[in-house]
Amino acid sequence: NISCIMDPPTNSNEDTKGIQLGPIDPESGLQPDIHDEHDDDYDDEYGSLVLPSRQQRPRAPPPRNLPSTRRRPPLFWTPRLPGRRGRAPSPPPSSSSSPSPSSFASPAAPPSSPSRAGGQQQLLPLASYLKEWLKSTVSALDNTTSSSPSSFSRYKASLALLLVCTLSYIALDSYDIIHVSFNDDGEVPKWKKLNTSLQRAKRRLDVLLESEYGELSEVLFGNETLSRAFESDSVHRLKNRMKMKIIQAGLMRKIVAKGEPGSGFVWVTGGDDYAAGYGNFYNQTYTWMIEDTVKDAFNMVGIKFHAKNYAMGGTPSGPEISLCMETTFGNDIDILSWDYANSDGDNYDLYRLWGNRAGIHPTIPTLFRLGKDPTCSSIDDDFQRFGLSAIQFDVDYIRSLVPDTSWETVDDLPPEVRYYKCAGQVEGGSVLCKENKWDTEGTTCDLSEYQTKEENRGWKDHKLIGRVIGVFLVDTLLSALADLEETLLEVSTIRNISVSQDKDRYAFQSSSLKEMHEGANLGKNTKFLGGHAKYSPFWRSSSFCHSALLPNHARFTGAVTLSMRSYRHDHGYFVGYDEGYAVDALPETKPKDGQFLLAYLPE
Repeated sequence: NISCIMDPPTNSNEDTKGIQLGPIDPESGLQPDIHDEHDDDYDDEYGSLVLPSRQQRPRAPPPRNLPSTRRRPPLFWTPRLPGRRGRAPSPPPSSSSSPSPSSFASPAAPPSSPSRAGGQQQLLPLASYLKEWLKSTVSALDNTTSSSPSSFSRYKASLALLLVCTLSYIALDSYDIIHVSFNDDGEVPKWKKLNTSLQRAKRRLDVLLESEYGELSEVLFGNETLSRAFESDSVHRLKNRMKMKIIQAGLMRKIVAKGEPGSGFVWVTGGDDYAAGYGNFYNQTYTWMIEDTVKDAFNMVGIKFHAKNYAMGGTPSGPEISLCMETTFGNDIDILSWDYANSDGDNYDLYRLWGNRAGIHPTIPTLFRLGKDPTCSSIDDDFQRFGLSAIQFDVDYIRSLVPDTSWETVDDLPPEVRYYKCAGQVEGGSVLCKENKWDTEGTTCDLSEYQTKEENRGWKDHKLIGRVIGVFLVDTLLSALADLEETLLEVSTIRNISVSQDKDRYAFQSSSLKEMHEGANLGKNTKFLGGHAKYSPFWRSSSFCHSALLPNHARFTGAVTLSMRSYRHDHGYFVGYDEGYAVDALPETKPKDGQFLLAYLPE
């Protein structure tokens, strides 16, 4: 079922979807630099921005032969992070080997123009003095460079200008306070204003929940309920991820178009029949409800939240899904949900493989698991000890808080929980609940085949689970913003978050399978994926997979069929699922050596 194929390299920026670096500065001709080496890449396909590494970032050549009255392009530099002693400043980009006068200028922009980081750089008094002195010195050297007819004089002036800029870089580097503007006026971050906007979104969410669940909203979505339903020793890692997203959104404020988000946050659901929402419409699944619950709050801080439902009935979590995780789910994941309890059963090695594969994913997503299982909880503890973030959601506890529906109470319950639980059974127990389990009437879509299976959940269960998870994410976002509000936004602040994430990554990558899963007999249930001898590379090594399974990120982007078309999977419909041959109309001739037939089920 798996064919390992190396993707053809793509060096063209036009062929890379989602890369938006912002407009070229008309005065400097340079791309804005807001990116440090620890930043992650985020897929713009769902509203976030891909920030390529410094080596990959394309830049236009610096303008030449500018009139002497125009301001020279700013020096391309980023303040050195504290603790990195001995690093020489990176030379400014130039298309030629010899320095040119137009390649260097003052590192500080005039107060009236925004800095390249999306905000103004506020300096201390001494730094301000150095800044003014630097401007006057650069101006004098600039005039000398432009007025002198001698090429030798211009060359000497350029060297002097480079020396001044380098010394000023060293002097200003000690004052590394960077105030990022999240407002149009270009002032320092107004955390209270940002927090007020987020609190308003939270109040709107509370009103929505009260309209849907009435007095039960305080019980189902209260802090005490959430603290008991969600178990984790690594929520701080999820908060750090959200902090970086908030900062990234603020830095991009002056670069992206007005009203567009500055960063993105991606939830991906992997699972079987229940997670896929069989018997329901796509917009009735809990994955859809998560996005519907949180999108307003995340948008208030400049983050676009996107939830992708890539679950498929009857599909276990491994080996194909786990080994081909990037192909199936994509390269941009912030939270990866595991909901394979029915298909995996007691095959716990598959969950161990799932977590290890997530640990080598480019974004190292937070592991989110639905259901309370002691063995899986122990495996989560192993993951968290070595740098991964894992959260367990006790779904049954939330369900237990909903009262029963009877003939006496049916009129007193809100629609979202009416006929939800009868005689102590969720969506069962009596005819009242069974007959009101689905809400798909009045459409041409026949879902009766899936609605006859008792294990498939109805729209009320999906909505409740999605709302609870969404409230948890909004509360975590509020907590992350509160931490930032209490901290001065310095380079060291960003660096500490980034270093913490790097330490977690290193802790996982430097660990061994035997050390992480001590006492576990790896391979007992899945011999092919045994953690010893020749099979151990499958757990941690990078793989290049082209999987034909659906839903599949590689299928939707055209990577499997090697086509340049992009298929869209959103809002409950597929495009491009019928690529290849129908299984009842396969060609009689055998394919050529090295080729495989891509087939699909017509129904």
